[in-house]
Amino acid sequence: MALRTQLTTRERAVLGWGKLRRLYLSWLRPGYVRASLARRVGHCNRTGACCHLMFTCPLLDQRTEPVRCSIHEIKPRVCNLFPIDERDLRDRDIIAPDTPCGFSFVSPEEARRRTAAGGQGTA
Repeated sequence: MALRTQLTTRERAVLGWGKLRRLYLSWLRPGYVRASLARRVGHCNRTGACCHLMFTCPLLDQRTEPVRCSIHEIKPRVCNLFPIDERDLRDRDIIAPDTPCGFSFVSPEEARRRTAAGGQGTA
């Protein structure tokens, strides 16, 4: 997977704001996070792109293929919840625009329909 390493000041600011937003949401807005994760569908493709937002996570084991978190069983809440919403996918796409994330989000109406039919997202 090719990662972008040369980022503009604006892109760095977007990624920095995204880090703060995810930290805030994961700890202080649990209702929003639950509702958003109910709309999340798909699975992790284990590209590691989310582990390179702003900086490369020191716990990312890049020697394996696919990459993996060296503390996967006890990784931080914000990592477990990624992506919280579509904004996180846009942040991730700054780093790895040519490698799609395995997650996406359906509309709130579609999420309600799936829940009523007995299906759920990946939350």
